[in-house]
Amino acid sequence: MKGIDEFFAQLNNSTENILTQLGVNSDIAHLVNVLVLSVCVAILAVLANYITKRIIIRLIKRWVDKSENPYDDIFYEKGVFNKLSHLAPAIVIAQLAPIPLNDFPALIGFIITATNIYMLVVVIMVLFSTINALQEIYDQTPMGKQRSIKGYVQVVKSIIYFVGALMFISILFKKDLSSLFAGLTAFAAVLMFVFKDAILGLVAGIQISSNDLIRLGDYIEIPSKNIEGNVVDIKLSVVKILNTNKTISILPVYYFVSDAYHNWRGLDAADGRRLKRSVNLDMRTIRFIDAAFIEKLKSKGLLPSNYMFNATDTNTKLFRLHLEEYLKGTQFFNLNMTFVVRYLQPTENGLPLELYAYTRDKDFVRFETIQSEVFEYIIATAPAFDLAIYQRA
Repeated sequence: MKGIDEFFAQLNNSTENILTQLGVNSDIAHLVNVLVLSVCVAILAVLANYITKRIIIRLIKRWVDKSENPYDDIFYEKGVFNKLSHLAPAIVIAQLAPIPLNDFPALIGFIITATNIYMLVVVIMVLFSTINALQEIYDQTPMGKQRSIKGYVQVVKSIIYFVGALMFISILFKKDLSSLFAGLTAFAAVLMFVFKDAILGLVAGIQISSNDLIRLGDYIEIPSKNIEGNVVDIKLSVVKILNTNKTISILPVYYFVSDAYHNWRGLDAADGRRLKRSVNLDMRTIRFIDAAFIEKLKSKGLLPSNYMFNATDTNTKLFRLHLEEYLKGTQFFNLNMTFVVRYLQPTENGLPLELYAYTRDKDFVRFETIQSEVFEYIIATAPAFDLAIYQRA
């Protein structure tokens, strides 16, 4: 730009001298000179804009399309190069406008201030686009699919916003940045009160990201707030959850580092989904068994394999042994994980018979189908063992 500056300075002097030599009034010659050179600056700015957007950006697009590197495609799609091209006309105006307008300091000041603000906005936009591109590149990595950096990204963007706002004020009111920072300390307490949620959100966002507490797509359950659904968005200060009834719940980010909730993400990595449910047996129907009872079960195909008769055994024991054998044979359950059919502490509602096991299938609908079929079988089979399911009259 130095050569162009010198050329314009020489042109500025030459044009006015030529007009004066031609007999044009000096004031008019000066005004014409200012107008001509101002138009030239405007034309150069338009030309710079055309060259960067129509020629350079197209060349970059061709290079990106031919490149086998996927990362440059992301930077192009996020508009990094396109936004960067907006700087070209602004730089031309900032460098050349003061030459013809040398006698109009107020106008020069306005143009320089406006141009600097424009370039500041463009630089912030370029930084944001670059950050978005880097985030997308990270999200495509194996680590990015496991741990989100959205909280950190929002923190960086907030810092850029804050610094950008200070620079805007500095440019607009011609104040030194250091004095603005010094002045902010006096209002620190007020700022902390006003931006309390944002500050808490920033801190919580960092904790969530570093400790990998929640991710997009996680199934969250908060019984105290009647919230149950998938995390669909994590912003700087709020988390959005799409409930199973298709309503939207919004919670502050800091809730997830200060209160209790259930995250079902571990289910995806587990080898099974836990089934833990019980039915109550009427204790008045529990009795010792005899040979006739054994024969009855054998005729119905309900007698457990390899069972050896013992007069002290009860119908509840045979029922439990049969259920263990039957359920293991269904292939519903992962037998490498905990599998037990057990009786719990008796209550006034009967003797609880509980199945504690893990299904191979973790899909919610199929899991519920398996659970239903198992307990339908338990309830329907109990009478064959002379047992009754307890039910309030």
